Amino acid sequence: SLGTDRIFFAKSLPHLCASLVGFSAVEAALELDNFTDEDDTIIEREIVKPIDKSSVRMSAATGRGSTFRESSERYERALVTELGNLLRKRSVGASLVELARASCLMAAFRSALKIVHPSSATRKNDRELLAMDVDIIMTGLKVAQEEQLKATTKYVSDDRKEPMPVPRTASQSMRFDKYRLAEDGNGGGPPPNVPEEEVINFPFGLSEMKQKRMNIGNALDSMDPSLRSHRGSVNQILSETELFTFSHAVPHIIKSIHARVIVFTAFSLSQEELGQVFASKQGGGIAGYILDCVEECVAVAAVGMKDGYDHFDEVTVEQAVQTTADISALQAALPRLFGTIMRGLCHIGLVKADQLEQSFDYADSVLRGANKACDTQVANMYSMVYEICRHKIDMLIDFSLENFSWVCKSVRDSPNAYAESLVEYMRSTFLCLGPMDEGSRAGLHFSCCGHVAERLVKLLTEEAEDADGKSKRMSHNGNIPPVAKIDAFGLKNLATDIRHFEMFADSTGVGQLKECFNELKCLATAMLDRDLPMLLMPENSGARRRKY
Repeated sequence: SLGTDRIFFAKSLPHLCASLVGFSAVEAALELDNFTDEDDTIIEREIVKPIDKSSVRMSAATGRGSTFRESSERYERALVTELGNLLRKRSVGASLVELARASCLMAAFRSALKIVHPSSATRKNDRELLAMDVDIIMTGLKVAQEEQLKATTKYVSDDRKEPMPVPRTASQSMRFDKYRLAEDGNGGGPPPNVPEEEVINFPFGLSEMKQKRMNIGNALDSMDPSLRSHRGSVNQILSETELFTFSHAVPHIIKSIHARVIVFTAFSLSQEELGQVFASKQGGGIAGYILDCVEECVAVAAVGMKDGYDHFDEVTVEQAVQTTADISALQAALPRLFGTIMRGLCHIGLVKADQLEQSFDYADSVLRGANKACDTQVANMYSMVYEICRHKIDMLIDFSLENFSWVCKSVRDSPNAYAESLVEYMRSTFLCLGPMDEGSRAGLHFSCCGHVAERLVKLLTEEAEDADGKSKRMSHNGNIPPVAKIDAFGLKNLATDIRHFEMFADSTGVGQLKECFNELKCLATAMLDRDLPMLLMPENSGARRRKY
């Protein structure tokens, strides 16, 4: 009859509390005899006249008052008990906001009962009768964690997995700077030990996470924009628009974490006012549970950002890179988020003076745990990006070299088609790495170039025949078989391909990247060396090692 959980917490519970407070007020008024009861008047008229009216009134009132008070207290206790049972039953499926609202309402409800009817014997048992659960704080933590995961999943599913453009308005004009109106008229920054004001819609340092402009390397486009052949391409976007490293979902996710922690704090405070005894915990009691809520919300948010795809087989490099950058942006915002939360806990008195150092030590440990959770998901996403790139490189090599003949009749002036396709794919892939940090970008450069060199080395060095002397149809890992025949012209063309790879590596601006092809270059150069027959003799092993 009380409807769903949503209706119960929004409408029914406040009405029930108000009705019960009204009932207690009436019972208190009756107990204080603030008005004349008609039943007492009737009893007095029916009493025999010779008996003293005052004594009869006293005895009747005493007998009836005692019985009335006991009945009233029993009924009030039954009502409070029933309300507590309803609250405990409904709190199982309640959201965090509903738990916090119900806790605040119960705190006000108990205070109202103490004011309107303090003499009732039920007041001694209100705490036990209205308690949600002995382990309600852990229930709140679990609910906060589940809600954060659902919210993150929704934000990620609605996101386009593209870097968020920096608004045209300068970031400083979006900053609410109360120190700009200083007395000297020059503005000035905040005083020492005071953090900078947050930027609207980009809190906790998100406004500072901008991509570094990348060198596109297209001289024609930079000379005359009207000659661009790929209007609206990534090249054009990167060259014309300043971008953040994160997508549109990240600010919403971070703000949802902050809001959920605020609600959990209000819930915990209300439970403390209701007399809930929290287990002894490192970090200063209730403040430790709030910090645990922050860590859990950050951890599940990172997991939700990573798992925000229905089919991982359809994930592109751009999407995987953007997800990696989004988790890194969340991680970069953690120090200022924790700082804001700790300042709030200090302002409302949840960090006790005698536990100050302990609370901040625990906050540091929780921050390290949240960083570790983000590191784990970033590492997983980095591995996914590399796996996608490696799979695509393997497909290009297998498709381009499946029927390729290494026995050539002439020397080419330009690289082979397979080399050009590999370079073009790596170039387009590396342009998508802008949202990632510099170290991750360089690591993927080395991983992709190293994988290309490794595949080509194996094609040249692995045995082309099996143990029975038959030609292999494919290698042991399911790729195309090793090269069975190659002539000098093929080696010369391979050397041209290697130079093409090295030129591309130099054009990326990543230092020492072309060294990934050293082994392949050494192999091709040695095969073309006129002195190779002499160098292969056992007595010339020292000279061979010095040269190669």
